[in-house]
Amino acid sequence: MRLGRRAVKRGMHRQLPALTVVFVLLGGLAHRDASPPAVTCHIPTVSYRFVGDPGTEFSYDGETWRVPWSGWIELIASKEATEYQVNGRSLPLEVWPRDEFGTRTVPLPVKRERR
Repeated sequence: MRLGRRAVKRGMHRQLPALTVVFVLLGGLAHRDASPPAVTCHIPTVSYRFVGDPGTEFSYDGETWRVPWSGWIELIASKEATEYQVNGRSLPLEVWPRDEFGTRTVPLPVKRERR
């Protein structure tokens, strides 16, 4: 039995998706030796996580905030802010360690009960 041109073309169209998958898989294996791209962020501190007793009031970047019931609040870092204010004192932000995500955890003073 002799196959015509149309029959051959139809058969190739059926094989094309399978061949595409094979090429994609083989192409992925060939590039496995490449090292992953290095991710760099030019913002050293991305955010500040203020941790303290619920209700503790502090100021950051010109706004006043209160710690919620969870005991912490995370704020996006401002380029201009270098200090925060709590209990009438201005304190530096950059003294607290930064984690691998660029967040600095800032402990707020504990409220002391008056006797």
